[in-house]
Amino acid sequence: MNPVLLHLYPANYRRAFGDEIAQSYGEATEGAGRRARFHEATDIVTHALRLRLGVSSARRGGQFCAAIAPFALAATAAYAAFNLIGTAADWYVMDTGSVGPLLTLMNVCYLLTLISAVTALAGRYLLGVLGSLAGTVGSSLAFLFPVWPMPSELPWHLAGFLATPVLIGALPLLCPPDLRPAPRVRTTAGTVSLAVWAVFLVAAVTVIDPLGIGLLLPWRLGIPTAAALLLVGRRSFARIRTTGRLAGAAAPFIASLYFSGFAQNDDVLSALGALAVTAVVLRLHRRTRSNSVNPA
Repeated sequence: MNPVLLHLYPANYRRAFGDEIAQSYGEATEGAGRRARFHEATDIVTHALRLRLGVSSARRGGQFCAAIAPFALAATAAYAAFNLIGTAADWYVMDTGSVGPLLTLMNVCYLLTLISAVTALAGRYLLGVLGSLAGTVGSSLAFLFPVWPMPSELPWHLAGFLATPVLIGALPLLCPPDLRPAPRVRTTAGTVSLAVWAVFLVAAVTVIDPLGIGLLLPWRLGIPTAAALLLVGRRSFARIRTTGRLAGAAAPFIASLYFSGFAQNDDVLSALGALAVTAVVLRLHRRTRSNSVNPA
């Protein structure tokens, strides 16, 4: 076992369980291929990260991350679909000239993000999360490349625009394995069908509205968001039982609305206000139900 992997753990945990971790890793990867080794190494890295952040299934932090992880994936898928529709439409109706290779790279990254996020929501969780994160990082770097030589103030203004999708894409890695969303599809054929459906949906919107006339209404983002939330499923919605979880589940979508250009500062503040009111109503509703079930 690579000692670097062990040193990712906190020192106390490494001293107590380091030998056991190394032995388990050796047994799991003995005679295995690269894919299995990569999967085991990824499990160790994410486990070490959760331990350092104090995120586990026994703690509130781990339960919080588990509750909002499907919604972060849904927001990642919807935002990737929105960007893919825009860049694919440019690719479709314009002579892209010298920026053609860059648009192609960005389309590949958005497509990887979309398919991987759908795969994670369908049930291939870790593989899908890693793929969507890789695609998000790739698209951010591809977008950064042409603007970096511009005036020195501009790249820093873009930091939030480029970093926020990456942070949202990385958030599902903090979900403890035993609290991951239940698989929506249990067969490979079903997962592939969902991925094809997602790509077909993007292609349909692109062909129907290649010039972006629909940008007057947020349907380029609204349709993928509705489809992603449908894929999230009722069980994930049922886990949003606290004010904090409601805010955490909504935050990725508010960020997507803001960075996609459909929401300005005032709109974001209005959304946060509506979210606060909803949270208060939910809290009062739960308190009323509790009092009715357990009368004094």
